[in-house]
This record gives sequence, structure tokens and C-alpha cells, in this order.
Amino acid sequence: MATNISARAQDAGEAIEFFEGKDRDDTACRSLWVAVIHKAMKDMAYACSKDTQCQLTPSEREKLQRIYELDTPVEFFESPWFEEICRHLELSASRIRTEITARFSSTSGPAILNR
Repeated sequence: MATNISARAQDAGEAIEFFEGKDRDDTACRSLWVAVIHKAMKDMAYACSKDTQCQLTPSEREKLQRIYELDTPVEFFESPWFEEICRHLELSASRIRTEITARFSSTSGPAILNR
């Protein structure tokens, strides 16, 4: 009888460890997605700040090229991927877009690289 109780206690302990691990994974995943959104916002801010600059240094031009290499920040915020990230984080994608539009009314694009 004692062996059976010990086995159940051990199983319960393993289950708790499993769920704690799952919580850590969820927390890590949420942190990653928050970082992705934050990086896209920083990229947009940087690109908008360079939009009014007459001359770009080689390092500024390179950084802008990296920002626009795959997708522009604007395209990211309009993408289904962004919608999925917001659903996972339980955030309103439209509210974030509204805030970003208010902050960065100038939407610069790859044309900035032609200076």
C-alpha cells in the first residue's frame, strides 16, 4: 500500500514539474514575441528619424538596408504573422497599429536608401 501511495506522489511531482516547464516555455515564448514587436517598433522609429535626414552615413545606410531586407516594419505590422503574435499575447493588433500610426505618421520605405 505504501508503495502505491509513493508511486502516486512521484507521478504527481512529475506532473507538476511538467506543467512548470510548460509555464517556463510559455513565458519564454511570450517574451520572444514581445521582443519581436519591440524590435519592429525600434526599426520603424529609426527609419522615420532617417527619413528627414539629408545625408546618410555608410553605417546608417547599411542599417536601413538590414531593416528593409525582408519586410518593412509597416509590412510586418500589417501582416497575418503580427495578428497571430498579438492573439498569442492577448493584445489588440488594431490598437497597436493605431498607436504606431500616431507615433510614426511618416512611413518611410526603401526609397530612403537611394540618397
